[in-house]
Parts: sequence; C-alpha cells; structure tokens
Amino acid sequence: MDAVVVRRRLIRWLRLIGLALLSVFLVAGLGQCGAWQGVAQSATDFVFLPNSGIVNVKAAPYGAKGDGQTDDTAAIQAAIAENRTQLIYFPKGTYLVSDTIRVQASNGQQKRFFLQGESQSETIIRLADQNANFQDSEAPRPIVSFWEGEVNDATAFRNQIRGLTIEAGENNPGAIALRFRANNYGSVENVTLRSRDRQYQGRYGLDLSVGLNGPLLVKNLVVDGFEVGVHFAGALHSATFANLQLQHQQQYGLYNRRQVLSIYGLKSQNRVPAIVNDSEGYPAHGLITLVDADLQAGARDTVAIDNTHGGGLYARNVRTEGYQAAIANATEANVTEITTPVAEFVSHPVRSLFASPERSLQLPIEPAPSLQWPPLADWLQVEPSGEDDTAAIQAAIDAGKPIVYFAAQEYTVSAPIEIRGSVQALVGLGAASLKTSGALRDSDQPVFRLVEGRSPTVWIEGLETNLGKAFFIEQASPRSLVLRHLGTGGYRNLAAGSRLFIEDVAGWRWYFRQQQVWAWQLNTEASSESGSINIDNEGADVWILGLKTERDVPVVTTHAGGRTELLGGFLYGNREIPAGTAAFSSEDASQSLVFAGYNHAFEPYVSEIRQGDRRHLSASAVYPIKYGRMMPLFVGYSAADRAVEQEKS
Repeated sequence: MDAVVVRRRLIRWLRLIGLALLSVFLVAGLGQCGAWQGVAQSATDFVFLPNSGIVNVKAAPYGAKGDGQTDDTAAIQAAIAENRTQLIYFPKGTYLVSDTIRVQASNGQQKRFFLQGESQSETIIRLADQNANFQDSEAPRPIVSFWEGEVNDATAFRNQIRGLTIEAGENNPGAIALRFRANNYGSVENVTLRSRDRQYQGRYGLDLSVGLNGPLLVKNLVVDGFEVGVHFAGALHSATFANLQLQHQQQYGLYNRRQVLSIYGLKSQNRVPAIVNDSEGYPAHGLITLVDADLQAGARDTVAIDNTHGGGLYARNVRTEGYQAAIANATEANVTEITTPVAEFVSHPVRSLFASPERSLQLPIEPAPSLQWPPLADWLQVEPSGEDDTAAIQAAIDAGKPIVYFAAQEYTVSAPIEIRGSVQALVGLGAASLKTSGALRDSDQPVFRLVEGRSPTVWIEGLETNLGKAFFIEQASPRSLVLRHLGTGGYRNLAAGSRLFIEDVAGWRWYFRQQQVWAWQLNTEASSESGSINIDNEGADVWILGLKTERDVPVVTTHAGGRTELLGGFLYGNREIPAGTAAFSSEDASQSLVFAGYNHAFEPYVSEIRQGDRRHLSASAVYPIKYGRMMPLFVGYSAADRAVEQEKS
C-alpha cells in the first residue's frame, strides 16, 4: 500500500480516537458553564447582569408589564427606539402587542439591534386575537420587524434576536411572526414562532424576503403553523440554518425563490411539501444545500422536496415518511422522483477536473459546544479606562471568573492579551467593540492569544473590531476554540490537532493549519488592495456550511493534504475580478464544493494541481443562473484520498 495512503489512514484513526476521548472529557469536565450540547439543544435561560448597560423593558422608564393582559406595544417600541446598540432584555412573561414592533431607532437606523429574551419558552411576545391590522393575507404585516421602508444598501450589520417566542393570536390570517434582516453577520437564535389559531392561521412564520438580505444565521428555530413556515424570495442572497423545526404549515414548510440557502438539521411534521425551491423562470434559479433532514407526516399525493423549477439542490441524509417521494427534481423537461432514504442527491451532473468519486467529501460534522449562562457570581465585567484597556482586560481574565464580559462600548488594546487560567468565555453585550492602537495596530501580532488553561473549551462572542494589521486571535493551545457573532479578521493556528468552531462571523485572514474546523455562516471579504487572503487551508479538515464572499481575491486555497468541504457558498462579485484568479484552488489536496456566483465571475472558478498537472474549471462549465452561475457539486479528491475511497468500495 502507498505510504501516503497509510499516513492518511493513520491520521484519520488518530483523529477519531482523539475526538472520542475529548468528547468524554468535555461531557465529564465542563459542568454548568459549557456542557457539551448538540445543535438541537438551546442554551439555558439568560442571566440578567445589573449595571451592565442592559436595557430591561420592564424597568423604568419603559415599564412593560408582560402580564398577558396589558398592551405593551408602546413600552417595547420606546425601549427599542431609544437603545440601539444596547442589549434589550425581555424577562419571562407574555407581552401583549397590538401593532408591529419596529426594530428601528428614533433616527431611522435599523442595524446593530440586540433583542434578548430570558427564556425561549417563557418569554413571549403575543399579537392580540383578531387584530384589525393583521387580517389581509395578501398584504401581510409582521408582529416584529427588523426592516421597514426602502432598501438602499446592505448595511444591516449585527442585528440579532435570541431566546424568546413570538405568537400570532387567534384569527390573524395576515400576520407574519418575524420579518428579519441582517447583513454580513446577524442571527435568529433559540426562537419559536407560533400561530395560536386553531387552524394555524397566519401568512409567514419567518420572512427573510426583504431586499439585499443576508448573509445571516438562523439557529434553533421552531415554526409552528402559518401558511408558510420560512419564506425567502427576491434577488440572489444567502442564509444559513442550523436546526430548523417546522410543523403545521398549510402551504409549504420552507419556500425559497432564487436565494442561496444552506440548511443542516431540518425536522418537519407537515402534510404539505417541506421545501419548495422555486424560480422566476429560466434561468432565475436558487440553490439549496440540505444536510440531515427528517421529513415526516407527508401526504401521499405530494413530495417532500419540490425541486421541479430548475434550481440547484444538494441533499444528503434525508429521510421522509408518508410522502409520494422524497425529492421531485427537474432540470429540463423530465421530472425525476427520488424515494426515501436519500443518502446523497445532486440536481445536476457532478463536475470534476481529475478522476474522483462523484460524492462530497462528507467530513465528520461537529456542532459547536454551547455556552450555557452561569450564575451571576461567575461573571466579571471589564471596566474600561477610557484610553488603553489592555491591562484591565488581562486582569479580568486572570481574576479567576469563568465569564469575562464587555459592555456595549469601545475598548482599546495596545499589546497581545493571553487567554489563560480559569476563564471560559469572553462575551460582548450589545455592540461591544475592540480597537487596536500603537505598534500592535501596525503589526501582525494577535489581540488575543489562546494558551494553556483550565477549560478544555474557550468561547469568544459578541464583539466587533477595528484592528488595523493586527490579528484577532492566535490559537497556541490545543484547547477547543469557539468564535461566535463576531465582526473581526485575523486567525492563525499554532497548535496541531486543535479544534475550531465558527458561528456567524464576518472577517478574513483565516490560516487553518493541521486542525479540524467547522464553520456555520462565515462571511469573508478580503480585497486585492488589502493584500490579505480569505481562507488558507494547510493540511486541515475544514467543513463550512454557508459561506459568503465578495471582492476579488481567491476564496479558499487548500494544500499540504488539506480537505475542504463547502456546503453552500455565495460568491458575490461586486467588482471586476482579474483574469486567472481562481475562487477555489487546491494542490495535492481535496475539496468538494457547493456554491453559486453572482454578477462578476471568477475565471476560473476552480483550479487544481495533481502531481504537477494543473487544470481549471472555467465559468462556462458552471451551470447558468440569472446574473451568475451555480455549482450543485464539484469534487476534487487528492490521489491519496481517492485511493482511500477506492479501498472502501
């Protein structure tokens, strides 16, 4: 057997053994502030931190009651309008509303809003029964709306709603539970959208069809009722879903028209189609990636996934019950039906440059560990100095508390800070931000360096940065690292065998080295004038669900035996891209890619080298869509990985 194949197999076995041992250690050792959880579980109740700048809607001057009887519309609207960039907190209770809650500042701005409920199940915003403003299903209105008016740009950064339920009361057929918009990073997380009507009336549960929407992350969402559970239509944009539960819809579970959707962990209990991937006629198509779906209770005369309008579909590990077929697919005149279970399905012929198995890499999938909110006594706030906060941040980390948090203000760092000792998480509340100063700003040194410490996993979340040339973080320890809800750039790994989890992050300069990486909604936008890269994979296993990029430099470069699996990419060509710039390149490495390109195209889209032989996949070889191209699956196995696959079969 070839020595390279032997080495690859040994590495894989060591990784599997290491993962098993580490998982046991995590479950046994993390305790309350970080027990290992899958994507299917939501976090525990949010802890309210006094004197932290958090705005409590029940406190003065707003005085919402949350008693299920008092109309809290005006109180909630005032709290939101006056506190953009602050974390707006809804304690447990039922907040009765009679009109749309507009997530909009007094000056009209509709970005950097943070709505946080205490509990997904016990914090409820409820539209009153039979409300006169919510009767027309042809002109539906949202109960909570993150966008009103015209859309002139894509700057709805960091919008976020977490940990609550939105309910449409009885007999409100024109209700949309939540209209949400975010750009580059933003999220709907641990949210339930429910129709209380006995016939499950209501137009949409989640409406993402505001113009220029995404990229964004929807995680741990339950939609119960409404005509359509999730609605996403318009020009080509993108969204990523992790753990979506749909039930009792009357028309479709999820409706997509022309968008790029990446979905992991879909559960549906519906007689109607769980997914419809629609178009606006040839070639105005969208692209859906679906991994791990359980679609139950279907009617015998319909299909679970309707992809008969020419769109792109990549589906894997799909199980259905009751439906006529799992998938109906049509890329030309003929309709093909695929029965359950579906191991892997691609709507269009798979593309390759070298001989490769016609299936994705199927790298192991690990959901990010969930950070549960610990008791109040375990939190410590960084007190800003007003000038240089480096020493204050390091002192807070070294104080022995599990959670160090930053209020919604700007902090300045002038030298690298070590993450060590007992700290488990650095958490920004609201629009907390960091900037660099002095020599650090003009260097490639990191703001944070992860070194040895007591917690096997460290979380960093909720920060926006202005770093100059500095890197955000350097992973110098094999401890697992979770990066969530961040607007930052600059990561490099120095610890072989480490694990990195990314959720809802916007930034570039990602140097992955000899490690495992899982990314859920990553927005990376390096430009030629910056001299920066997007993603460099040197010998790592990199799994990405939902990637968005723009500008004019390569998206992912994979080499030194690395493996990159991209499940749903949106390449927005907002400028001319120099000829010869490949979006995805690999040299004696492996990659499997599901993506769509819009506007200016990369030429070529894919470039690969195998033992000195260079080949290109030109834009003309990628399937056409309106104003762009799509690739439901490209595969390129290295010689070593191809040999391993041949041995398996």
